[in-house]
Amino acid sequence: MKRPALSDQLSVDDFKDFYWLKKELVAFCKTKGINQTGGKLEIAERIITFLQSGAIINHSTKPPIIAKFNWHHARLSLDTLITDN
Repeated sequence: MKRPALSDQLSVDDFKDFYWLKKELVAFCKTKGINQTGGKLEIAERIITFLQSGAIINHSTKPPIIAKFNWHHARLSLDTLITDN
């Protein structure tokens, strides 16, 4: 079976049955106004939601990263652990 074009008329089963490049998913999201940030799996989940219900999810499903260190009140020392966030 030939891979169908990625469109809003595509069934969820057909979407799941085929391999899609991330750039294809991002391009589809841009045309539909869906948030295209994040990993490929996150983008695919947003597209599946869109194909099932027409709902557009524009927020990230990841919870925000909150630093455990209070930069305003805690004192820095040579033992202070510096992380990415």
